[in-house]
Amino acid sequence: MTLSQDTFRTGLKHTVTALAVAMSFYHIMTAFFGTPISEVHLPVHLGFALVIIFWTYRKPATGSLGALLILRDLGLTAMAVSGCAYLALNSAELQQRMLYFDPLTTPQLLFGAILVFTVLEAARRVVGWPLVILGATAIAYALWGNYLPSVLWHRGYSFESIIESTYLTQDGLWTTPLRVTATYVFLFVLFGAFLVSSGAGTFFTDLARSLTGRFTGGAAKTAVVSSALMGSLSGSSAGNVVVTGSFTIPTMKRAGFPPRFAAGVEAVSSSGGQFMPPVMGSAAFIMAEFIGMPYIEIAQAAIIPALLYFISVIAMVHFEARRLELSPEVADVRAFEVLKQRGYLLLPVIVMLGVLSSGYTPTLAALYALGSLVLAQVVFERESRTLLVENCLKAMNDAPRIIGQITIASAVGGIIVGVVTQTGLGLRMSSIVLSISQGSLPLLLVLTMLCGVILGMGMPTPAAYIILAVLLAPGLVEFGVPILAAHLFVMYCAGVSAITPPVALASYAAAAIADSDPWRTSLTALKLGLASFIVPYMFVFAPSILGLGSGLQMTINSLAAGVGVIALAASLIGWLWIRMNLYLRALLFAAALMLIMPGMLVDLAGGVLIVVIATYCFVAGRQQGRREPIRPPVKQDL
Repeated sequence: MTLSQDTFRTGLKHTVTALAVAMSFYHIMTAFFGTPISEVHLPVHLGFALVIIFWTYRKPATGSLGALLILRDLGLTAMAVSGCAYLALNSAELQQRMLYFDPLTTPQLLFGAILVFTVLEAARRVVGWPLVILGATAIAYALWGNYLPSVLWHRGYSFESIIESTYLTQDGLWTTPLRVTATYVFLFVLFGAFLVSSGAGTFFTDLARSLTGRFTGGAAKTAVVSSALMGSLSGSSAGNVVVTGSFTIPTMKRAGFPPRFAAGVEAVSSSGGQFMPPVMGSAAFIMAEFIGMPYIEIAQAAIIPALLYFISVIAMVHFEARRLELSPEVADVRAFEVLKQRGYLLLPVIVMLGVLSSGYTPTLAALYALGSLVLAQVVFERESRTLLVENCLKAMNDAPRIIGQITIASAVGGIIVGVVTQTGLGLRMSSIVLSISQGSLPLLLVLTMLCGVILGMGMPTPAAYIILAVLLAPGLVEFGVPILAAHLFVMYCAGVSAITPPVALASYAAAAIADSDPWRTSLTALKLGLASFIVPYMFVFAPSILGLGSGLQMTINSLAAGVGVIALAASLIGWLWIRMNLYLRALLFAAALMLIMPGMLVDLAGGVLIVVIATYCFVAGRQQGRREPIRPPVKQDL
C-alpha cells in the first residue's frame, strides 16, 4: 500500500466517522427541538444514510482498480447528495407545485431517477440482490403492466409518471416506512447502541445467568433470556447474535451442548427479540403507522405471543439438556450482586416504558431513555467517567451504520408501496389470495405465511413486513381477521425469515461464532423456532391472546397455548421424563396442534391426550430410574 492510499483510507475512516456522529447529533437535536417538515427531514436522513453506506460497504482495492472504485463511489455520493439536497433546498417550491399540479421538470426527472438508482445500489450493498430485484420488478411492473394477463393488468405508466410519484410525492420513497425510520426508529437504534457501548450486553448476560444458571441447561437458558432482553432493545436479529452470541455460544459449548444446537439457540432467541416488547425492532413502529394504533397498545398485545415463543424455546433447551443428561451448573453470580453493580442500566428501559404508557410519542420516549442512560452513567460509574465521552462517540458512530440497512430497506419498500398504490396491485393480490384459499381461513393463513417466508428471505424484518403489510395483510382483514392480529401475523412471517433456510442470516451469523455447519445450524434453528410458525395461528384463531376479548377468555386461551407449546417442544426434542419413541412423539405433536384450533372441545381433547402421554412418560421414567443406576453426563464431541 502506498503512502497516498494509506493516507486516503485513514482520512476516509475519519470522514465517515464524522458523518455518522453528525447524523446522530442531527437526530438528537431534531428530537429535542422539533422535527423539520418531511420535505426536509426525510431527504436529510436518507442522504446521510446513503453516503455512509457507499463509503462503508465497499471493496477496498489497490492500483488502478482502487482508483476506479474511488471514482465510482465519489460519483454515487454526488448523485445521492444532489438528489436529496434538491428536495431539501426546494421544499417550499415543491409544496406549491402539488397545489397547482405543475408539470414535471427536467431537473426533477433527473434528480429523481438518480436517487432511485442510488437507493437500489445501496440496497444491493447492505441487503443483497433479493430486495433490489423486488424493487426493480415493481418499477418494471408499473412500466409494462399493460402487457400482463388480466389478473395483473393495469393501464401502464410512463417513466416520468413513476419518477414523479416516487420522488415528488408522499406515495413513494417518502412514505410511511422511511418516515417512521427517520422519526422514531433511529432514536431507538441510537439508544440500543448507547446500551451496547455501556456494557449492557454483559449486564444482561450476567443477570440472565444469575436467574437461570443453576438450573438444568442453565447456559442455554441464559442465552435465551439475555438474547431476548437485548434483542428487544436492538431490533436486529443478526446484529444481536454478534453482540450476545460471542458470550453465550462458547458458554453453551463448554456446558456440553453441540455447537450447532448452541448456535441455533442463539439465532432463535435473537430473532425472537423483535417480537418481544418494549421495542420489538422497527417493524412494530411501522405497524403502528399502518394500522393507526398507538405503539404502546401494540406492545401490550404482543406480550403473550412473545412469552409463548420464548417458553417454547426454553422448554426445548430444558428437554435437550435432560436428553443429553447434562448436570446443572454451579451458579457463580447472584442476581442481587449483578443488580447492585449495574442495575442502573434497567432505569432507561423503565423510563421509556413510563413515557410510552403516559401517552407521549415514541420520539420523546426514546429521547428520555437516552438522556436517563447518560445521566445514570454519570452518577453511578464514577470510575469510568473518563470513558463516557468515548462511549457516547462510539454509539453515535455505530447507530448510523446499523440504521443504514433499515433506512435503505424502508426506502425500497416505499418504492414498492408506491407502485402497489399507483397500480392497484394490493387489491388484486388480496383478491388472488382470497380466491385461491376458497373461503378457508387456515389455507389463507398458510398461503400468507409461505409468501412471507419466501419474500423475507435475505431481507431485514422491516422490509419484509412492509411488503407483506401492503400485499397480503389486507386480504386477511377482508376475510374478517382483526387488523391487529392480521398485521402481527405478517410481522411474524417476516421475522422468521432470519432462521429459515436457505437464506437464514441470524443462523449463519451464529454458525460462524460456533464454528458449526451453517446449513445444519439453520435446520436446528428452524426446529427450535417452530413456535414462531405456530404462535401466529394461535392469536388469529383466538384473538383474546392479544387482549381482544374478555379477561377470562384471554386466561383460558393463553394457558392452553402455553401447554401446547411446551408439548410441542417435548415432541420435537423427543424427551419427557423418558426418551420417547416416534409414536409417542407423533401423538404429542398432534395433541399440541389441537390446542391451537379454536373451540372448547378441541382444546379439551388435546389437553386430555397430553395429560395421558405425560402421565405415561412420568411413570415410565420413575420405573426406569429405579432399574438403572445414575450415569455420568454424556460427553459431547465438539
